[in-house]
Amino acid sequence: MAGANLPAKKYSKKSPTISRLSFECSGNTTRFIDIGLALSAVNRKFYRQGVYYYVNSIEVYNNSTGVVDVHTLPDNWVTKNSWNRGFQMFQKMNRLVGPPIGAFKPKYHDFKVYINDLHRTSGSMQPSLHNINGNAQSQLTDDWVYSEFVSADADANPNLQDPDKFHVHMIGPHSGSPNAWDSVSLIKSYAETRGTVQSEDPEDANIDITDPLLNLFDFSSEEQMNSIAENLLDDNDNPPYNYNQYPGEAASSLYHVARIGTEQGVGRVGRAAGFCVPFGLLCVDPWGLPADDNFRVVLNLAVGTYHGVYAERA
Repeated sequence: MAGANLPAKKYSKKSPTISRLSFECSGNTTRFIDIGLALSAVNRKFYRQGVYYYVNSIEVYNNSTGVVDVHTLPDNWVTKNSWNRGFQMFQKMNRLVGPPIGAFKPKYHDFKVYINDLHRTSGSMQPSLHNINGNAQSQLTDDWVYSEFVSADADANPNLQDPDKFHVHMIGPHSGSPNAWDSVSLIKSYAETRGTVQSEDPEDANIDITDPLLNLFDFSSEEQMNSIAENLLDDNDNPPYNYNQYPGEAASSLYHVARIGTEQGVGRVGRAAGFCVPFGLLCVDPWGLPADDNFRVVLNLAVGTYHGVYAERA
């Protein structure tokens, strides 16, 4: 009888999801992965970019000996707050169209950013599904457009009265020039508009260690008390970080999560442990590979309740 020899209903597969993402890379060129884009393409569902995804492990397959570095955004409060500020400004801008905004809001509306300006000019890799003999077929997306800001501040040519339009990225400086921006760094923008601590403790700015009452009990011949006072005044009165710069403002601010090597002795396969991927953005940076080399990067995502994968809100 049909159905008589089946697992119990509680063991039925609830949310079939491809959580193993494969990307075909070529040459010795830096590439970028957008996990939200890739999941949407292979699962035929809408996955948002603006969440924290988690990779259980990453693999690199290569017929050549080489090294691949993998980078993410820094997983700290600066990254999170910068993204949230950009998201809030993007939503506020869209509300200017007039009520009800729902009449103009596309079904798959999302706030999408680049990891850095090179990502903007290079684009994101498409995930692949496979045929036999190592053949791969890219899974394309119909519409995955990164967010564009439209500023009320006129562009560089005041005679045209056109608005300044630009994209946004997370890491590094702005790209372009005032009133003619190509892409604005969310972390740099956050740093430039936020108050910060003073570079020196204002409470000890006017202290004089030669004050008579301060030296009332300084009876040592080696001026012990004055030396102790100088240490207290001069040491650790500045913050234990560069108060003038936020992590992520500089172009060299990507967070290194793995270096994976492939060599003949290990079957041309390299693996690394998992990591958190803020907003699903990854930079794949190969080293020393031939220009005509081809290699494959595979991400094994943590499974969970967000359309079959694990994700956390920003």
